[in-house]
Amino acid sequence: MNTKNIYYEHDEASGTSIGVKYEKYLYRCQSKFQNIEVIKTYNYGNALFLDGCFMLSEINQDYYHNTCLDLTPKKLNNILIIGGGDYGIASMLVRRDSNTKITIVEIDDKVVKVSKKYFSKHFKLTKKQYKNLKLIIEDGMVFLKNNTTKYDCIIIDSTDPIGRAKILYSKSFIKLCNNSLKKRGTLIQQSGSPINDMKSLIKPLVKKYSDIGMKKIMISSFPMPLYPSGTWCFISAKRA
Repeated sequence: MNTKNIYYEHDEASGTSIGVKYEKYLYRCQSKFQNIEVIKTYNYGNALFLDGCFMLSEINQDYYHNTCLDLTPKKLNNILIIGGGDYGIASMLVRRDSNTKITIVEIDDKVVKVSKKYFSKHFKLTKKQYKNLKLIIEDGMVFLKNNTTKYDCIIIDSTDPIGRAKILYSKSFIKLCNNSLKKRGTLIQQSGSPINDMKSLIKPLVKKYSDIGMKKIMISSFPMPLYPSGTWCFISAKRA
């Protein structure tokens, strides 16, 4: 088998790698925060990698987005998304209810620009839908420290807890999220692989939620063909 055009992502925790066959590179750059790559794959359409980790593809991404959507209560007035600069989750939420006001806080404007070019379907929205979408380019932790708005739902659609993203899995950050939720508000967080990360990430994260006093803590797993182990999860909870 010719492995020349296979992009491999290696997972240190399990000692395994997952590869995707691609036709060509579409984009590469080093932003202020991370390495950004877009490749054209044979089976999944365009695929986005940040610092060598798979983030998004045109095909088979619905498992991730639909699970998050299912965890998000319907008929919400306002939603905050930390990360999510690809507009994948935001576009699905605003299409479900164009009256919901959604704020996206993304640290890297390059992710937004690249996504708009190579994952354009997420940006094909009506004027009314765009009117209720607000993009803020800022560090999520900094934003929450200065935030005075209460949200019905906060979604942490971030990269894994590596580098600057580690803070998004800290107890102090989760406390800020909890404090920014309305009464009975919902917090949803991308939480890694239930196969590889249960001991190192998911259980400690659940404990942080519990220590803060958050209620109805739940782990929701789903298939993701291009993620390490092929299975991923969200943690969701209600405000303390």
